[in-house]
Amino acid sequence: MNFIAVTVDLKDFVPDPIKAYGLDYCGANAVVPANGSASETQFRLLCYDREGAKLKSFLDWKPGTRALVTGNIVFSEDPKQPLDLIITTLESSIPQQMYCNQVVLGNAFFGSNEIKERRNNNVAVKIGTTLDNSDVTTWLFMETHESRKTKLTERIRKGRQICVQGYLREYRKDDNDSPYRAIVANDFSTRKDREQSNRNPQSNGTAAGYAEVDPTPEY
Repeated sequence: MNFIAVTVDLKDFVPDPIKAYGLDYCGANAVVPANGSASETQFRLLCYDREGAKLKSFLDWKPGTRALVTGNIVFSEDPKQPLDLIITTLESSIPQQMYCNQVVLGNAFFGSNEIKERRNNNVAVKIGTTLDNSDVTTWLFMETHESRKTKLTERIRKGRQICVQGYLREYRKDDNDSPYRAIVANDFSTRKDREQSNRNPQSNGTAAGYAEVDPTPEY
């Protein structure tokens, strides 16, 4: 699961119902404000189409105004498309200058062993995230300050799982191109690598059954 708490400006509502992820939603287009439209992070907001306070607040939300939303990010199979944000909570009674962009990317993994140098004392590495119960992978970059390069160098291994806390940013040169998409990490964590135990059955004994394949999983 990928959690986000973010302030977004509502652009417009999607006129038709949206069936996605096994449920029916009402939809809207929104952006995280930035310095220029090319740097706005775009979302398709999805609100569960069921009577209640959340749906009413969603439908009463006025285009051109800002709200604080929390929810789950779902990366699209098409990288040109905006990210889906399934809304958990929505609060429209906020100062219109308020800004929040906090993300926890929980199901990511290193997509490369290469650490790239960036401007402004930052480094970046390619990471991937998979869609729920799917083989589809979306690629983006994890950027972080060079002060964490030592930690990154020690932890990086292609395919290794990583959990990232930070904020999302996008940049589009052209509407027809896929955006440059990154999570700027305040910090990240990985599970400790553990050595694989040598469990060659033939080296452990000669009694009946030792040479047979044990169908139970190793823990």
